[in-house]
Amino acid sequence: MTDDRFRSDEGAGAVRDEYDRLLSAYLPDVERTVVDGTHVLSAGPDGAPAVVLLHGSGGTSLNWATEIPLLAHSHRVHALDLPGEPGGTVVERLPLEPGAHAAWLAGVTDALGAPYAAAIGESLGGWVALDYATEHPSRVRSLGLLVPGGLGPRRTAPLLVAGLLSLLGAPGRRAAMRYFTGWTPSDEPGLERDLAAFSDLTFRAFRPRTDGLPVFADEALGRITAPVTAAFGGRDKMLDGPRAAAHARTVFGDDAVTLLPGAGHLLPDRANRALAAADR
Repeated sequence: MTDDRFRSDEGAGAVRDEYDRLLSAYLPDVERTVVDGTHVLSAGPDGAPAVVLLHGSGGTSLNWATEIPLLAHSHRVHALDLPGEPGGTVVERLPLEPGAHAAWLAGVTDALGAPYAAAIGESLGGWVALDYATEHPSRVRSLGLLVPGGLGPRRTAPLLVAGLLSLLGAPGRRAAMRYFTGWTPSDEPGLERDLAAFSDLTFRAFRPRTDGLPVFADEALGRITAPVTAAFGGRDKMLDGPRAAAHARTVFGDDAVTLLPGAGHLLPDRANRALAAADR
């Protein structure tokens, strides 16, 4: 049966096979479960404070391969593949309207026995975390937002530049990744190089969503009761980091928000930022 998330059955199979290989290579001890069609990677001691990790558009739970083992020392970690994205979740892509992702996430966390958890999200995952925290504030222990959607406008002109670069084959796609995310992965063998190659494979095979992430109303954001940490890149080519940071400060306060002037869409020191958010 054709998976319409992908451009071809061959591409879908290649992504699935590489996803499985990388999980076995870099996260061999995680527990893999499927909860109502949602694929979840879990690690850490039962009974420890729960943490839910939510990746960005076009990503998978593998995006958290560095953070999962670190968090799992003192937390029960659940990294979810978002609906409609290229990971193992087979739930259909949900509409970007208030409450849709929140209802999905509430159902998954209930099934995982984690109805009260820290929610940490990056980009689209940050938007989902915000939706969850505005709809179900009592379920969120702390909220960690890494370049989240939903607090400021996205940029559109860089999409054209990245699209043109992508027409130049593999070197162009690597240049587009550097331009779009600010990430220059290592050429040394290991996790970073393998994740970069997997990202290239995914975006050749996958059909990403193109609709913009709606900005949350201040009235909705005002319902969040959990402590918030939010970080933005001043040179983010995907989201307007400075405007989003300014908006976040008006809602969550200056101490909750960090703007990194030289950073792009992938922030440096992400693991420590996730740990700090989980421990709030």
